[in-house]
Amino acid sequence: MSNDNSEQITKDNIRRTFEAVADNYGKGGAKFFHAAGEYIANSLNLQGNEHILDVASGTGATAIPLAKKLLKGKVTAVDFSSAMLDQARQSAEQKNLHNIDYQVHDMTAMPFSEGQFDIATCSFGVFFVEDMVSLLTHIASKVKPEGRVIISGFCNNSFIPQTDILFEQLHSYGVDIPENPIGWKRMAEPGQLHELFNNAGLKQIEIHRQSLGYYVDLEQWWELVWNAGFRGMVAQLGDRLEEFKQEHFAELKKRMNDKGLWVEIDVNFTQGTV
Repeated sequence: MSNDNSEQITKDNIRRTFEAVADNYGKGGAKFFHAAGEYIANSLNLQGNEHILDVASGTGATAIPLAKKLLKGKVTAVDFSSAMLDQARQSAEQKNLHNIDYQVHDMTAMPFSEGQFDIATCSFGVFFVEDMVSLLTHIASKVKPEGRVIISGFCNNSFIPQTDILFEQLHSYGVDIPENPIGWKRMAEPGQLHELFNNAGLKQIEIHRQSLGYYVDLEQWWELVWNAGFRGMVAQLGDRLEEFKQEHFAELKKRMNDKGLWVEIDVNFTQGTV
């Protein structure tokens, strides 16, 4: 199988996953998406008239807080899942926001002109592609000279030990786990991020690490598993799903305290100038 075919299959699988989880994406136990979006919007010190490109926009966790700050500007929200963008549109309408333009595109081949935007953002999206440098270069090409690009990604310690437990138990059930199931580890450390931004031609690189962790109950943790990128693996359980879920909960209960289950979520926010 050619690399092109392999990449297309991967994209199709990811798209199907996000189409399936769109209705509940970012809800319940996955509130960190919204905290990260707020952090990005607050960190940009916006004037209010910018045109911002939000790549891999999903259900609008970053686009919506950005739009709130753009009284004379707008956000172009791009995602390859129309179902995710439908959720973003509904959320924005509920908040009476009408300055977001929703467009369905593959983020690796966006049809915008070079230098069309003042700023580009991409929250938890860059690590979904194999060639992260090409993607970041592509995103940066859509931004004006001296404009900014900011992305977010998880640190290495995020979701540990829960994901270690999850993968070990899935493996015991015979689930097919990818060789590198956690793609974000390719851009989890400052050195990796500096190299990524340098290779994409960005300058004045700044990295800020923030802890966005919180306590959840077991059902909220399961919401995070089921309504995020782990869905494809867990869904392979078929009619053994409930059995697996109870065994998974039994293991996690050993790590809970009276506040619940702590989920470590450390996030790197990296920005550079075009």
